[in-house]
Amino acid sequence: MDNNLLGFTFFSGSYDILIKEINSYIAKKKSCFIVTPTTEILYASYKDPDLSGILKSANILLPDSITLVLLAKIFKKNVTNRVTGIDTIYALGTNPNRKYKVYYLGAKKENVEKAVSKTAKLFPSFEVVGFHDGYFAESEENDIIKQVNSSGADILFVGTGFPKQELFISKYEKQIKVPIKVTVGGSFDVIAGVLKRAPRWMQKVGMEWFFRLLQEPMRIKRMYLIPFELLQLYFCEKRNGK
Repeated sequence: MDNNLLGFTFFSGSYDILIKEINSYIAKKKSCFIVTPTTEILYASYKDPDLSGILKSANILLPDSITLVLLAKIFKKNVTNRVTGIDTIYALGTNPNRKYKVYYLGAKKENVEKAVSKTAKLFPSFEVVGFHDGYFAESEENDIIKQVNSSGADILFVGTGFPKQELFISKYEKQIKVPIKVTVGGSFDVIAGVLKRAPRWMQKVGMEWFFRLLQEPMRIKRMYLIPFELLQLYFCEKRNGK
């Protein structure tokens, strides 16, 4: 089975394999753009060639969507497990074999500050060498890149939400001197404790979206669209498979 779905090649390994790949990029000081697309992002890329190009330019595309895994199962693709942005943070942050210098970019100011304050306890393998909230104007972007580059970080986590985070990294990938650039959505809110993760059993059965909806009821309009988006993606892959 191959791991090509919807015209994209998805990462299909374990978190251990992902960490080894990330470590290799850091050791070689090579640029690595990691994107964690949800169903919403994949559907948007289906409608937007520019966004589709950004996803295809990523070095590693993580299957951060239970609906994507279900779609892969239908078409017998080798994308059998979710690999999420937040779990990638946890896997790296608790890696006993090495330390990482990290920069947090995203969330509200008070939330990213809380995330930084909790990092030492949650992620003993992380040293936060800089952070900035996700509410910045385009005119501030160059200054932020200077701060990121001067921090000496190994990994830049960008959690400014879709599509801002993808567009930001794509636009400045060559200027950003940090080897690893990862889109992580609302992960800083989870680290800060502002949002809670679903219980493990809900994650395993693909109900994490429902748990988040209970915490953020305003997301219901977006959730209503997921079945429609999934159906469109199904027919997209059906056409691609002809």
